[in-house]
Amino acid sequence: MEDIFASKKLGFGLMRLPTRKDGAIDMKLLCELVDRFMEAGFTYFDTAYVYHDGESERAVKQALVDRYPRDSFTLATKMPHNFLKSASDVDATFAEQMERTGAGYFDFYLMHGVNNRNWERYEKFGCWEHAARMKREGRIRHLGFSFHGTPELLEQTLESHPEAEFVQLQLNYADWESPRICSRKCHEIARAHGLPIVVMEPVKGGMLASLPSAAAEILCAAAPQATQASWALRYAAELDGVKVVLSGMNAMEQMEDNIATLNAPNPLTPEEKAALERAAACL
Repeated sequence: MEDIFASKKLGFGLMRLPTRKDGAIDMKLLCELVDRFMEAGFTYFDTAYVYHDGESERAVKQALVDRYPRDSFTLATKMPHNFLKSASDVDATFAEQMERTGAGYFDFYLMHGVNNRNWERYEKFGCWEHAARMKREGRIRHLGFSFHGTPELLEQTLESHPEAEFVQLQLNYADWESPRICSRKCHEIARAHGLPIVVMEPVKGGMLASLPSAAAEILCAAAPQATQASWALRYAAELDGVKVVLSGMNAMEQMEDNIATLNAPNPLTPEEKAALERAAACL
């Protein structure tokens, strides 16, 4: 099977962008972060219609699309469900995303946050059919979905939509056996269908970069120089089928740490895996 992800594993999640005191996106810092990310050889950027009240897609245009050759990076964005009231809204939303980003095409396009409450809306308004048509027209290169539902719904979605080429899942060591997130079960289903995986929330919204003292002490004893975030990224990166690990970086310190962590394969040793299991048990 063709590898559709010709990139290093770190992806730049553009959901939690740096902001100024007035709440506006700090475009100067964002451009610096984009430049450092590209300089290090990483190329995968992930945004969405709803991030930063729509400003994330516009920021992508300013910080990335207008400043770099289009073939030097890959861009992912997503169809929102919560603004759709009719099938015509799907066309209008996609057209707005094209205008906001100025990207010309999207390398990766996803149904956003598919779950047990919104699954039917994507079906009702023909979102999958629209995306397939955009793919035939060359405005989408690869089609997938991000997922926040039950394992049973994931199985149903993959069976209903064999056109999906990848899936974005919430995978991290804290949620691996979670009865609500079901990271392990969802990972197993995606791999049973042979789908490559993009990881979201590898650091669980920053929680795994700010651990309770008991968990932090275990990891510090095992690797005193390693940041807590680096443990989480390494865990996600080595899971079977994972092609991209997204991180929402809004400070250069975060960017440098993540680059150092995922610039080259660095699998956890058996001793490190054992330490991580002990730390997870403290959460």
